[in-house]
Amino acid sequence: MTSLPKVGFIGLGDQGAPMAVAIAESFPLHVWARREASYKELGGTESTKHRSPSHLARTVSVLCLCLRDDADIRQLMDDGLLEDLPHGAMIINHATGDPGEARAFAERCVVAGIEFVDAPVSGGRPGAIARNMTCFVGCLVETLARCETIIGCHSRHVVHMGEAGTGQAAKLCNNALTVSNLRNIVEVFAIADAFGVEPSSLRHAFAHSSGGSFILDALGTKVTPDIAAHIAKLNRADVEEFATAARRLGRDVHAIEAWALGGAAGLEDVVARLAAPKS
Repeated sequence: MTSLPKVGFIGLGDQGAPMAVAIAESFPLHVWARREASYKELGGTESTKHRSPSHLARTVSVLCLCLRDDADIRQLMDDGLLEDLPHGAMIINHATGDPGEARAFAERCVVAGIEFVDAPVSGGRPGAIARNMTCFVGCLVETLARCETIIGCHSRHVVHMGEAGTGQAAKLCNNALTVSNLRNIVEVFAIADAFGVEPSSLRHAFAHSSGGSFILDALGTKVTPDIAAHIAKLNRADVEEFATAARRLGRDVHAIEAWALGGAAGLEDVVARLAAPKS
């Protein structure tokens, strides 16, 4: 009988911790975190803690990363992560970053005899907890076939986009479209307010009509007044990351960037209005 692969996880943050918990329900989980407090996010989940990324890497055959940015991943690789992983091991990168960086990571992994899966996710902490995230995957088809069961622990929709870098490109486009749609909501709801239409009634009606959308459903439910400022900050970062990556390709995305940033700027206000009691 084939034993289950040991899966490592680095990046036990707001989104990463519930993803790791989901994986632990089906696979032996090995973890490392800089801060002891991060382990508390795992609750009572069975897992093996390691004293360093190097020690963890030598133990597992699959390593999932859900870090802040490309610089964190590059630092791990520069510190010898690829040499510590066993030959033929796999890295699954769930963080959002630059498509070019993802291709560079994949190239470094090929040289080291490691498989690299470019696999950013959408859905945030609520999606991770509910196990219904979407994962945009950039890698060889046969590589995805070997790790789809692991990714499927937390992602209901696992979509193969192409080679390394395309997963990141798809996630950046997803983010840009989401925040652009948010700007549409901010502007249209302001006009509706002038018409004397209650925002909460409008959102309820749109949930059952062609005006509905994922981001509109999230406002006031998943995105509540107490976290709206934090989400707006993330939205701004998402748009800027998309614009930076597009400019590297020589594309002028000023209009999209400016429009979407207006959505992030109006998020707190529109969520507060949705949460306000009807007059």
